Amino acid sequence: MQHVAWDKSMSVGVEILDDDHRKLLDMFNRLLKAGIAEKDRASLSGLLRGLQEYTTVHFKREEALMEQQGYPGLDAHRAAHRYFIDEVHKLTLDDDDSNEMMLRIDLILLLKEWFIEHIQSVDKQYSPFMAEDAGTTARSTTAH
Repeated sequence: MQHVAWDKSMSVGVEILDDDHRKLLDMFNRLLKAGIAEKDRASLSGLLRGLQEYTTVHFKREEALMEQQGYPGLDAHRAAHRYFIDEVHKLTLDDDDSNEMMLRIDLILLLKEWFIEHIQSVDKQYSPFMAEDAGTTARSTTAH
């Protein structure tokens, strides 16, 4: 699988959320760069933890903005986020006793099939509902 480059087709039109998506895409690309055969289990565990932590921050920010802007698809979007969090959690549990190569493959597939496609299809649906100042509002509420 090749490196995935950020492009305008991934933009949701809210700078802070685009920044979050770029950071998550960077995590995905670091995993790809490390390769599926890397023997350093600690780096894989670190990536899983980092992914869990950052998606939690991002999803809260994104959902708060959608709620603030009155996005009608918020409940379905929250359900999609919960699915992703649950899948990453399952991989984290598998980290203790599974084949590292299979765990890396599962993580790469999850990130590609869910995250990238989620941004390009599901997240795009809320773009028209976001006010131009939504990114500024999000920055001021998350800077604490």
